[in-house]
Amino acid sequence: MILGNGTSAAVVNNANSLIDYKGNRIEVSQGDTNITAVPPLDSSPLSREFFHNGYAQVTIDGPTAADFTGTKLSFGYQIGYPVALTGASVQLNTPGLGFELEHTDGIILGDFLGDPNVELGFENRGMLVGDIIPQQNLIVDLEPGGITDVPLVSEKEFDGPGARIRLAGVHGSISGALGQVTLRPYARVETASGDIAMTYGAPVPL
Repeated sequence: MILGNGTSAAVVNNANSLIDYKGNRIEVSQGDTNITAVPPLDSSPLSREFFHNGYAQVTIDGPTAADFTGTKLSFGYQIGYPVALTGASVQLNTPGLGFELEHTDGIILGDFLGDPNVELGFENRGMLVGDIIPQQNLIVDLEPGGITDVPLVSEKEFDGPGARIRLAGVHGSISGALGQVTLRPYARVETASGDIAMTYGAPVPL
């Protein structure tokens, strides 16, 4: 694990939020989004390929934000197309997704110095960082036509006031789709009390 201060600049592309019954603001967002369509390696007119970099994040602010437990962050894609042939599928490959947990506590140096009143605080929220979502290769069958939901990260659970999934070099390939194919990333948060917020990125033609 690496301890960082979470101060690096990030561009928020889309976000949505709600206020729970205790007055906490729960926001889910996507940022630094870069989805690039590339020519498919198989050169088939029925294939599409893309690469995705960016992040999905949950931020909780309010009187009991630090006490949240069991919050779930999900991320995935909606893929739209007019017609899909029999056997059409979506394949996603991730080289390893980073997961960051926010915290607002300081480091109590008194445990080391013998003075329980000595504490190192953070002006900004810190991040516990690690690539703890392993590399994966997912294959999802396309529905005959319309929109197929393709989850990449499903209900990643965390405690505390926030978390972030970092995406770098996620590779997607779609085969067997006829006509214009459109990709739309989404992020979803669900709290332990059942509050849900979702945000959708801009549609990207492939």
